[in-house]
Amino acid sequence: MKKVFVDELSAGIQVDSVFLVRDKNLATTKNGNPFLNLNLIDRTGKIAAKVWERRDDPGYVERINGDFGKNDFVRVSGRVETYMENIQLIVDSIGQVAAGDVELSDFIPTGDRNPDEMVRELMKIGEKIRNPYIKRLLSAFFTDNDFMRKFKQAPAAKKLHQAYLGGLLEHTLNLVKMAMAVSEHYPHVNRDLLVCGTILHDIGKMEELDYERSFDYSDSGRLLGHIFIGAEMVRERIKMIEGFPERLADLIIHMILSHHGEFVHGSPVLPAIPEAIILHHVDNMDAKVWGFMGEVERSSDIDGNWTRYSNVYERFIYKGDTFLDLSGDEGEKEKKKKKKLSMSLFDDE
Repeated sequence: MKKVFVDELSAGIQVDSVFLVRDKNLATTKNGNPFLNLNLIDRTGKIAAKVWERRDDPGYVERINGDFGKNDFVRVSGRVETYMENIQLIVDSIGQVAAGDVELSDFIPTGDRNPDEMVRELMKIGEKIRNPYIKRLLSAFFTDNDFMRKFKQAPAAKKLHQAYLGGLLEHTLNLVKMAMAVSEHYPHVNRDLLVCGTILHDIGKMEELDYERSFDYSDSGRLLGHIFIGAEMVRERIKMIEGFPERLADLIIHMILSHHGEFVHGSPVLPAIPEAIILHHVDNMDAKVWGFMGEVERSSDIDGNWTRYSNVYERFIYKGDTFLDLSGDEGEKEKKKKKKLSMSLFDDE
């Protein structure tokens, strides 16, 4: 069966395809009849769906309600209708599909870059570290198969930037390369400390987020946040390394705790060393640039040179061509293929 994506749906068409259940709740009509409210998603978007009670099959909705749950894959047959200027799917039949029978990349955005290649590039940078304690600390993470599996798979965020599988690794590699470039201008910066803190700064996101079937916050993510989780992960590894200098441990963990830069943004301490302030600014830059590009993509369906108003960035963002010739006229657009940005679709929060 060929996958039909959400962004291909329009009023009047019949649908027979697999979707992921983002939300499900049992409700009641004014007449007292039960029905199911669903939000169905794939990597291209989401659509509301309704399962109505059947006159010729009393109790149908309640039986169906027990057949599948949130984050289950379901095969849906039905028709697309318009309701209050939005399309919705009226379900004729629905049934659970085994996770092994679907292509996960059809449902969760995936980055373009090969995770194994990014790991090799990151480890090559790590090989240049001279401090033996930092080297052992990074090795403790890099040789942990479970850690590396999650590190290669986790998104960098739920929705704002690099919100796709492999996004955390890509974000981390970007930051390490930018931080190293910045450090060339400041010879007194401890590059070993800078690289270590940058590699480890966001590892708490591996546990803060759930990303097996959709992107959402885990219970520990909501309760603790990735900054605290990451600092604890590093502290536990450091305890296993005999003789690890206490001050060095404090400096590494300080970089994790302070990388958001401000109390209002979630950091419990402000950056207090040059390495930490570099990390904060390259982190902010990478996230903001990706965020801007995401706003541009989300406004690709409207005419003109400006995006819709961004509540996140509190501004309109220019989406016209920025490749201009010296005369000021629009130049020929860059010919290399643009990377298709995969923004998170799980943006209820």
